[in-house]
Amino acid sequence: MNTIQLERECRSYARYLIGQAPSAYVIGKYREFHLETNSAALDGFDRFLVRVSARGPFWARMADTYATRFRKNSTVHRKLVLMLALLECAPSSFAIVERVQGGGAAGAAVLLGWEAARYALVLVISIAIFTPVRLAMALSSRSGPAEAREH
Repeated sequence: MNTIQLERECRSYARYLIGQAPSAYVIGKYREFHLETNSAALDGFDRFLVRVSARGPFWARMADTYATRFRKNSTVHRKLVLMLALLECAPSSFAIVERVQGGGAAGAAVLLGWEAARYALVLVISIAIFTPVRLAMALSSRSGPAEAREH
């Protein structure tokens, strides 16, 4: 597995999840986990989502939002869960992960409303971006072997 890609993923996911760069400890553990585990073969769209999500926190949010609705067992979702667990256990970031927003019930209601609206907007955008790619990949994988048989 490409360690540069793993570090890009780690940095992108940390900025998406906690709004800051991961510590060297988190990067090391993320890389170590991936290098020591035997990952299953990914389909083309799963690889695409992982590559896109590593571009930055905006793209990580887009890929995560799409995956939560349409690819529940996707690799990008599993990688984000791993990243959240690492951030929660790391001395440099656990306080950020476990921080409770102030403002009482009213603040919680406003924050919940904001997050729901943001999720809905990102979901619409991610559907518009990722669904055509997913369909094109599915169609090309179906037509590829058939064309090879015809020749």
